[in-house]
Amino acid sequence: MREADRRLLGLVIGFALIGGSIGCAGSGGSTSAEGTAPSPSERERDGTRPVVRGQPIDVANLEGKIVFDDFEDVYVMEADGSSVRPAADRPGPEFDAAWAPDGRSIVYRDSRRGINENDEVYVMRADGSAVRNLSRDPANDWGPDWSPDGRTIAFNSDRDAGVMSGYLVSPDGSGLRRIEADVWIEYPSFSPDGARIAFMGHDGGDYDIYVAELETGAAIRLTEAPGSDGWPAWSPDGSIIAFASERDDCLHAADAEPCWIDPGGEPGDHHDVWLMEADGSNQRRVTPEFGQFVTWSPDGEHLLVSGRSLYVLRPDGTGRRDVLPAGGGLPDWVASTGPTP
Repeated sequence: MREADRRLLGLVIGFALIGGSIGCAGSGGSTSAEGTAPSPSERERDGTRPVVRGQPIDVANLEGKIVFDDFEDVYVMEADGSSVRPAADRPGPEFDAAWAPDGRSIVYRDSRRGINENDEVYVMRADGSAVRNLSRDPANDWGPDWSPDGRTIAFNSDRDAGVMSGYLVSPDGSGLRRIEADVWIEYPSFSPDGARIAFMGHDGGDYDIYVAELETGAAIRLTEAPGSDGWPAWSPDGSIIAFASERDDCLHAADAEPCWIDPGGEPGDHHDVWLMEADGSNQRRVTPEFGQFVTWSPDGEHLLVSGRSLYVLRPDGTGRRDVLPAGGGLPDWVASTGPTP
């Protein structure tokens, strides 16, 4: 079974933010002669360098709570990076967490039997208690997301004869039903009105971003750039979708365009964050810095990106600041957390 590739980065927990200056990614190389294609050395940029533009975000003023992972354990912290604590830390991989909209519960992927070895979707309270298996199926289930009204959890599963499909279920495990969309569904993300999902899918080639209507199953593809696009996240007002893309990697970028690489990595490893309107128009890069997973702040003013570090920046690419000095898997950000029942 094909699952979206992941970069396994070590996560530093409770450590001070990395000191020293953070430079902008420069243009790099010399200018090519007019009318000639740039050489590889002139095109290539270091995709691991932080790109800092504009007034830095004051991380101390960020509000809410963040759930994140290091591909082994799930953690919760304040939005300013303080008070990091484990929420799911049993032996074996636990990751891909998402908040309930009231911040009182977390849904996540349990792969403690091995990746793609009976993956399950679990739910727990925000403090890590009351852990329970939601999906309960010998197939592989992962990629959970909570609906804005808190009544439904979406996830993907290969229980349908090995084809990756989307499913909906109530948080208590009842009312399981398949999303009737005739397309590969992976990492579904609810629209703010709860009527649609954005997701990554493919028809045998690269992953692209799709949107499907939950009532009818009608799906449209929004991206078709070289390389894969994945892990979509809706802005809180539903007008914009953020996603990660490989299109800037030197393996996929057009010969006449600048491209980015991850030194020491493999061709095609570089991902960076892009935005588009909810209908797929106006696709634009936020930053060329490596970032494979992205989520929005509850007010829509910031993006939280998991790359070589866990960092925030504005949707226009300005203000970049580290929240934690190393990245990990999918983060999620909630406005506040109510009392844990």
